[in-house]
Amino acid sequence: MKYTVFFTSLDICVFCLILLSRKSSATDFRYDACLPKNCDNGPKIKFPFYIEGLQKSYCGYPGFHLKCGKHGYPMISSTENDYIVENISYPRRSFRVYNAAVLSNLNGRCLPQIRNTTLPIREFQYVNATSLYFLSNCIEPLPNDLLRYKVECPGEKRDNLDLAICDKDENLQKGLKNCEKIVAAPVEVHGDEERIVVGEYKKILRRGFELYYSSSSECSTCEREGGRCGFNTTISKFRCFCPDRPHYKGCRPRRADSGMLYFIFVAFDLWNVIIEKLV
Repeated sequence: MKYTVFFTSLDICVFCLILLSRKSSATDFRYDACLPKNCDNGPKIKFPFYIEGLQKSYCGYPGFHLKCGKHGYPMISSTENDYIVENISYPRRSFRVYNAAVLSNLNGRCLPQIRNTTLPIREFQYVNATSLYFLSNCIEPLPNDLLRYKVECPGEKRDNLDLAICDKDENLQKGLKNCEKIVAAPVEVHGDEERIVVGEYKKILRRGFELYYSSSSECSTCEREGGRCGFNTTISKFRCFCPDRPHYKGCRPRRADSGMLYFIFVAFDLWNVIIEKLV
């Protein structure tokens, strides 16, 4: 009888150990799927962003999808333009971008083919952007005070992009009156760059501009506790993907985990009592 009780107790303890080891060794597939990744170049991509084709959509926030461009950089698209994501500051919730057409025209003399820009989603806000106007189909001859804004583009069979003027330049209104086609590109200007001269527009376009983004404030807690941030699109809620399973905010053990550990400790105590009686 003593040995029957002994082996029954031993079986219970071994079973509990198996449960615990399986629970601790199995990693939730969403946790693995949301490992930060990048394209060949550029920053590491993680929540609230995700790379289409490399990461699952639940690893990011709706609308924050990126793609790897032909140059190997992550890109974000608006209706009119593609933008290279140059860097991301996750603590500041900001990222810097520049028009992808600039990268395709590094050695060209002509202005890149760009269009008016609309931010793709409402969660993005300009940090400190102004507008650089490209004016074409202008009346000739141009007034003398507009000549310094003229952009030459010889041999190109396309609309002649005649002028490049910043929005705070005193001659902008005169340029708008003399030209039919108008494109405004968001940029950042420094110092006296508001009075642009020929050749500076490429440097300003390449610098790009910074955007703030808004997303869940709970991601820092999740990452601090070893999780990877994600989003449940079915219920439109933030989720923290932990090695064991998704949690609401962080990866600290819940009551169910504590209950399992308590059960195992009780089983071991019972085993020790039985061993003492058998001895």
